[in-house]
Amino acid sequence: MAWLGLLLVSVRAVRQMGAGTAGEVFFADFAHPWRAQFNTDFAIHLLLVAAWMVYRARSWVTGLLCAFCAVSFGGLFTLAYLIVASFRAGGNPRTMLLGHHAQPNF
Repeated sequence: MAWLGLLLVSVRAVRQMGAGTAGEVFFADFAHPWRAQFNTDFAIHLLLVAAWMVYRARSWVTGLLCAFCAVSFGGLFTLAYLIVASFRAGGNPRTMLLGHHAQPNF
């Protein structure tokens, strides 16, 4: 449900302002102290999620592609990624977090 809501808000923004203005609006908001705080927090979050995706991926190419999508599309990509990763992990939190780095429990 969250993903669908985010998709609808994103489609509305693209229709009204175009996809090319996203960066302009994001960086222009740094002039306002609270928007700057929010955007800095959000950017750090995106970069940490992107780094985690690179770490847990089986290949650098896949990891970098997922990281690029996470930074570019935010929650639209990240929410879908988390759903797929959780199903692939079969409910195992260790596998979910570590990806191919997870070792079987003995």
